[in-house]
Amino acid sequence: MSLNREDVKTLANLARLKLSDEELTIAEKELDNILAYVDRLSSVKTTDVEPLTVPAKSDGWREDVVFSCDEVTREFILSNFPVRRGDLLKTPGVFEHPKGGR
Repeated sequence: MSLNREDVKTLANLARLKLSDEELTIAEKELDNILAYVDRLSSVKTTDVEPLTVPAKSDGWREDVVFSCDEVTREFILSNFPVRRGDLLKTPGVFEHPKGGR
């Protein structure tokens, strides 16, 4: 299966990503490589393979670790957000633009 530029634009829109022409070209190639790999995986014989299941355990999750950084690094990271009030950061809303619309 191969994706064309319009397919990639549609996927980017559904993911609410704004991609430049160069990024669309790169994404098109990368997605083609991924789909080719999935096609390759589908040819692997799995009829006699037992399913692997891992029950979710409350103690099986990793603990969050807080990393500290110096003030210059912190300000650099925070400066990448276009809308900010102090330490509060505004990110694009997921539900502001319905799928298929821009």
